[in-house]
This record gives sequence, structure tokens and C-alpha cells, in this order.
Amino acid sequence: MDHRFKIGIVLIILALMLTACGGGETPTPTVAPPTATPVLPTATPAPANVQNAPASADVRTFVLDATQSEARFYINEVLLGSPTEVMGATNQLTGTITIDLNTPANTQVSPIQINARELKTDRNLRDRAIRRFILQSADDKYQFITFTPTVISGLPATVQPGDRFSFEITGDLQIRDQVAPVTFSVTLTADSATQITGLAQATVQRATYGLQIPSAPGVADVSEDVRLELAFVALAQ
Repeated sequence: MDHRFKIGIVLIILALMLTACGGGETPTPTVAPPTATPVLPTATPAPANVQNAPASADVRTFVLDATQSEARFYINEVLLGSPTEVMGATNQLTGTITIDLNTPANTQVSPIQINARELKTDRNLRDRAIRRFILQSADDKYQFITFTPTVISGLPATVQPGDRFSFEITGDLQIRDQVAPVTFSVTLTADSATQITGLAQATVQRATYGLQIPSAPGVADVSEDVRLELAFVALAQ
């Protein structure tokens, strides 16, 4: 056999073997997947003028503390021929004062409610007369005296702990079925960021509320003027 013919046969066999094994294809290069760019966390920007944003602590609600507060009335009478000033008092009262420290003019006072049934003087007979005849607080519908503020005037421009100042509160005072406007003069001390103390005073006429004094032995010349006071301590909620 011719030597060149043998070489040709060998080349043909090699070509067939390469084709069967895929050796005749150009290998496709493997492309690595793109590397994801890491996302770095970004800081949340601070609000603009944060130092000027009003904090919730700037508006504070103070609740009347019944253990340290007292509602009082004063009236003059002649008892057994002697001029006497009668005082009646109770600590059974409720109410709140909400103060805006940035703008005290926005201060709000809730209705103040006093349990008239619990008013006590220095005489049991007088106390019974008050509950049964004068205030009629023994009747459930007349048990409470309520003062509902409508206008607050004379508040200072700013308030700081330790400040003492005076202002007026005008509102509707309801005793039994009678309602009439009354203005209280108030002196208040901001003892601290969590406590305020004060004294509210006003004078009303018995006739305005139809308060009749029953006849009693030894009692004469009961005054028309009735002085009202609310000495209070209020604690921040």
C-alpha cells in the first residue's frame, strides 16, 4: 500500500473521531456574571430647624390634686348676737389646667366640679341645712357645683419654673339650676416643671342663685355676699 494512502486513511479516521467528540466546535467562552454593586445604607437626613420644632413636653396638663386642694366659701352672719364669719370647705373637686409653656396665652382650664354635698362648716346643724335647704345638694341633681371657664385674660408672655403671676378667669358658675357669669382673680406659682399652686377668688350674691337661708334660732343678718375660693395644687400628668 502506498505510504501516502495510509497517511490519508489515518487523517480521515482522526477527523471522524474529532467530529463525534465535538472537538470540531469552537468552545464558547464562559462569561462570569456581573458582580452586583453593593448598596450602602444612607443616613436619614435630620429634619430642618429641629432645634425650633415644638416638643410635646412644651404643652403640659396639670390635674388638681384633691389631697392638697380645697374649695371654700365664706359668708357673714350674726350668731347668738355675735358677728361670725362662716367657712365651708371640701376637697372633693376635679379639674385640669393645660399650659402651653411657649405660648401661655393658649392655656386652657377644664370645667371645675365641686361636690357640694361634702361641704363642711364648724356646725353639723348648719351642714344639714346647707344640704337640705340652701344648696339642696342632698338631691342627686344638685350634688355638684360646676364652674365652666370661657375666657382667660392677663396671662404672661412666658412662664418659667419659679414664676408667680396673676390673671383672671371668667366663666359660668352653676349652682343648682341657676347659671351666671363669674370672674375669678387667680394668683398662680409655677413651683416646678411638674407642680403648680394657686388661689382663685371671687364674690357672688346669694340672690343671683336663689340661695335662701332658712330661719334658725340664734341666726340673724346673714350677708348677701358670698366669697368663693379655690386653693389648689395641680400635678403634671
